[in-house]
Amino acid sequence: MDLGEYWGEYLSAAMGLLWRGDCICCGRVVGFYDGGETLAGTAVRNQLCQRCGMDLQVPWRRVSPPVSVVPVFAAGYYGGAHRALVLALKEHLRPAAISVAGRVVESGIVHVAGLGLVPDPRWGCVVLLPAPCRRHSAAQRGGDVVTRMCESAARRWPGHVHVMPVAYMEDEARDSVGLGRTERRANVAAHVRVYAASVKRLRAMVRAASHPDEGKGAPKLLIVDDVCTTGATSAQFAMVLRAHGIAVDGVLVLAAA
Repeated sequence: MDLGEYWGEYLSAAMGLLWRGDCICCGRVVGFYDGGETLAGTAVRNQLCQRCGMDLQVPWRRVSPPVSVVPVFAAGYYGGAHRALVLALKEHLRPAAISVAGRVVESGIVHVAGLGLVPDPRWGCVVLLPAPCRRHSAAQRGGDVVTRMCESAARRWPGHVHVMPVAYMEDEARDSVGLGRTERRANVAAHVRVYAASVKRLRAMVRAASHPDEGKGAPKLLIVDDVCTTGATSAQFAMVLRAHGIAVDGVLVLAAA
């Protein structure tokens, strides 16, 4: 073992006393130094292994859920590292998962920008609309994790990518797990509620950016969620927004089931 390897292992052990050193996706113990290569996990305090980091970097793809009213794009299918990331976000409440999910959403924005669905986020305006969740569930997790991962992604392009939570689900809403597409749509339709002030502000933003003197064009709007199963939730949410004069351009999800 040379001096570099020795100090690398020493630093990894010391940091492990302060922060968790297991991968948020697979649970593998991750070191800052491994065979002379810096691991991807160091970007989130050593909590993402190189293998899972690579799995999360596969190209985004358009998916065709049973119900959709706008194009839906997924970072991957619900399995492996993508499933584990969702669980780390919502069940295990790993703070590092917010940063990792934010990076995944960043790549999704770049992907749909390359398709022309939204403008290049370096110059145009993109608004991320977190899918509504029950406020009680969000409070139990210390805040809505989808909103937080959107905010993490938006920090890459300050002033160009915005996050606007415009709706929530009433606490009486049923958990979507186990519901069919018709039941999911009915559940959202019956219990989704918009924040009137946020909707008004979003409409004003769209009008202002669309003014000829601005030269930017209208901002493009993307719904963001963690998982798409039947597509009913995001589709119904898009329809609710349309009824309030807000047209959504697409949906980004971490995983498609």
